[in-house]
Amino acid sequence: MRFKKIYIEITNKCNKTCSFCSKSSRKKEEMSPTNFETIIKQVKGFTNYIYLHVKGEPLLHSEFEKIIKICDENDIKVNITTNGTLLSKQEEIIANSKCIRQINISIHSIKDINEINNILDSVKNIRNMKDIYIVYRYWTLKENLILKENPVLDRIINYYNLSNEKQQEIENQGNIKIDDHTYINKDIEFNWPSLNNDVYDETGYCYGLKTHIAILSDGTVVPCCLDAEGIIKLGNIYESTLEEILNNERTSNIINAFKDNKRYENLCKHCTFKNR
Repeated sequence: MRFKKIYIEITNKCNKTCSFCSKSSRKKEEMSPTNFETIIKQVKGFTNYIYLHVKGEPLLHSEFEKIIKICDENDIKVNITTNGTLLSKQEEIIANSKCIRQINISIHSIKDINEINNILDSVKNIRNMKDIYIVYRYWTLKENLILKENPVLDRIINYYNLSNEKQQEIENQGNIKIDDHTYINKDIEFNWPSLNNDVYDETGYCYGLKTHIAILSDGTVVPCCLDAEGIIKLGNIYESTLEEILNNERTSNIINAFKDNKRYENLCKHCTFKNR
């Protein structure tokens, strides 16, 4: 079994409390470099790419440099999803790494114009030292992709000196290239799956356990990055090998159900992400 990517939550701590992020009752913690290395040595056999993201802010990790060094040593490619506010503190680590290939910056979390100014400056500094993909994400739109009078987006447009034609593309499209290896990605806001919401559908297919899985900060393996509470516990990677977890009965039941366009787990029945 091979995955396009595996999400690894090196910490579920965050320096922001954004309204669009689901509230969590999990213990706040960060993954030790030792445990992270244990995970990396296992996931190497299942993917070439890891994403430092589920919940939390990865750049907040107290030993971020050690985390990245482990990735470098194991020759695994890394994508980082961040709110961007701590980029300035990690510029050199990111620029000097060989493993980090892309940074996704959630600009929908930015409210202070000074924050976006600092982010843009940090991106410029990093890009001056390293060829890297940058994606500015705005994933909290409502019924359509239209952005109106958005000061953060306006600042990005001015910073990159975008033409009127490019600005029109930003208004009308979901994913727009604005510079070399630099994009704006827009999408409507999604609802985190919850056993307590009003959604219920027993049919449907998901890419969880097909293209990706996620590993939470306590080592819990879950089918996808939207199971931020660890409801669908497939196992713990500190207690079982990843191969054992991916071949156990619960995992097999989920996979086989999806093959029949059915949702086996209750949390999956309460998820609307497939509608995007």
